[in-house]
Amino acid sequence: MQNLSLQKQRVNDWMREKGARFAVVRQGQRQVADAPYDPIPRVLSGKTFTYLEQGLIQRINALNLFLNDIYHDRMILQDGIIPEEFVYASPDFLRQCIGITPPKSIYTHITATDLFCDKRGQWYAMEDSLSVPDGPTYPHFARKLCREVSPDSFSDPRLCDNCGLDILLEQLYRDIREGAPDLEDGLVVVLSEGDDSISSFELHYMAGLTGAAVAQPSQLIVMDGKVYYRAPEGGFQKVSIIHRLTLDNMLDPLCFDENSIWGIPHLMEVYSSGKIAIINAPGCSVAEDRGLGCFIPAMIRYYLDEEPILKNVPTYLPWYEDQREYALAHMEKLIFKDVSSDRRVGAIYGRDLDEEARGKLRQRILANPRRYIAQEIMEVEELPVLRSDGVNTKPARCDFRAYTVHSDSIRVWMGGLSRYTVVTSAGKPISGFKDTWVMSE
Repeated sequence: MQNLSLQKQRVNDWMREKGARFAVVRQGQRQVADAPYDPIPRVLSGKTFTYLEQGLIQRINALNLFLNDIYHDRMILQDGIIPEEFVYASPDFLRQCIGITPPKSIYTHITATDLFCDKRGQWYAMEDSLSVPDGPTYPHFARKLCREVSPDSFSDPRLCDNCGLDILLEQLYRDIREGAPDLEDGLVVVLSEGDDSISSFELHYMAGLTGAAVAQPSQLIVMDGKVYYRAPEGGFQKVSIIHRLTLDNMLDPLCFDENSIWGIPHLMEVYSSGKIAIINAPGCSVAEDRGLGCFIPAMIRYYLDEEPILKNVPTYLPWYEDQREYALAHMEKLIFKDVSSDRRVGAIYGRDLDEEARGKLRQRILANPRRYIAQEIMEVEELPVLRSDGVNTKPARCDFRAYTVHSDSIRVWMGGLSRYTVVTSAGKPISGFKDTWVMSE
């Protein structure tokens, strides 16, 4: 246990020193967790990881085909697999992206898929993040620091190394360039919202892994139909790839939100001409719509002619009358979520609402049923976390964020972000993260 305590202290001290902040969303508010790292890893057997890997590759393949379809031929709508009005009513469906084809028709370059295992050992997929697939740097640097503190803890030859993140990113950039000749001689820039942003550390960390430049929108300018980076030391350099962790509508104020002061004017004009690649492709946010997420099993059957490997969390769509009636009649047993890709919109537990609050939620759902989904409350597995005494442990609910990288093929990173939540004796929830150990056998 002494090694674990040292690992915990080392990682959390390093995070404070570097300004690395781990944030969670509660009741629609983003909160920064204090000393979030727990050194007891989640361990996935080779068999379990292979199962998740196959399910994730299948899921991301179908999502990418769906995105390419709805922004071009829209066959899945014409064939009645998904009601077209359900897609067009999504706040994240961007008509400005219709007819634009990204390099190699890939929208889902990097996807974070939130999974959990229930207490019976069954895995479920909750949702996918494409516009802001954040989080992979935390287990990456935690593993590196912990190896320095106690290398003997990682001596098991079956433990797969998670340091391949930089290799996957570099391969992604290389494959994108090879698929579009106009992109070969430009920079890769990671788009930052500024040093005060919660994601600032992570962006700089990823840029450090790959040699990309970190740029704020004011440092990127469109000239002569191309995007250029204005370096702090002066001069302009052509940009070929923009790697962003922002919602679609924050990319170009002239295209998406004319009242926005954030973004790069005329960026979408350059993108539509094929002179710049954006990771992930504009338009991908619609795949984050929690309502459309209910149709992923149907997408898999339609595009791939396969049965889904990963199960969705049991979900009800109030947009359908019968499912709406069920959800409203069983509010105390369900979790209600806004469908928006903006994950700062929090989940609402029906059991936590008094009669007045429940009535107000009922009225909001009746007024706009497309805006909500309702999900069953699942019994998520609990894993041990180290207590503050550095010796004993306590159980905590733990989910798993897996990352896929999609270039010439779809690959699942042999790591991942395991996030835990434990409730103190005073009823206060405390959250943090763990490393995830993938074993080769």
